[in-house]
Order: sequence, then structure tokens, then C-alpha cells
Amino acid sequence: MSSVQELQDLVAAHGGDLGRAARELRALVKAHTDRDGADHPHTLAVRLNLARVLGTALKLTKAIAVCEPLLRDQVRVLGPDHADTLETRQLLANLRYRTGDTEGAAGELEQLLAALSRTLMPTHDRITELKREIAFLKR
Repeated sequence: MSSVQELQDLVAAHGGDLGRAARELRALVKAHTDRDGADHPHTLAVRLNLARVLGTALKLTKAIAVCEPLLRDQVRVLGPDHADTLETRQLLANLRYRTGDTEGAAGELEQLLAALSRTLMPTHDRITELKREIAFLKR
């Protein structure tokens, strides 16, 4: 399970019960870790889905606690420019912002900007948007 659609399907299957979905995802993380190893891309993807569900359920501190080590593992295993790594960094920035940590959110967005600047043109809409978000957070 790695796509947003699969995650939405999981939550829908639980009747929108995010707590139940999070419990199932925790079990999936353990199963994938036991079967494939902690660094397998599928294990990392399930951990990302767990962080998403926790964030949606407003379990922001728990979601951050999942995201921080996940991001370190993704950078080490997948690289700093991998789509899942970038998505986790964006999620972590959003979670930090929602907890009132604007400095931490800005730091994550600056790292996201650096990664995207390696592959996108300076005038790309995503680059422009990130620069605006960072400026807003730093005001």
C-alpha cells in the first residue's frame, strides 16, 4: 500500500474510523518490517501512510514521531530527491505548522525547496509556491 487512493480505500473500509485504520497500518508496518525489512520501500510506504492517517486524525505529535525517523530512513535508503521523501518532508512541514512550530515548518520547506530546485526550473509553480510559503512562515 503506497498510494493516496489505497490509503483512502483503507480509511473508507473502516467507515472513516481513523483510529482503526491507524491500528491496521501499525500492524502492517510490523508485518512488512518482519517480512521485507525496515528499509524495504514497501515498509517505508506503509510508514508514510501511517503518518498521513495520524495527521488526518489530528494525532499531530504521533504523526511527527512517525515522520521524523521515516524521513531519515527515506533520505538514507531512497535519497533526498525521491518522490516519497519529498512527500514526507512536505507532510512533516505541514504537521509542524499545525502544532505551531513555524520555524520547524520553514526549515522543512527550505529543504524541500532545495531538493525540488535540483530538478525543477526556478520559475516552476511549485518553486514559486514554496518560496511564498517560506516567506509567510518567516514573517
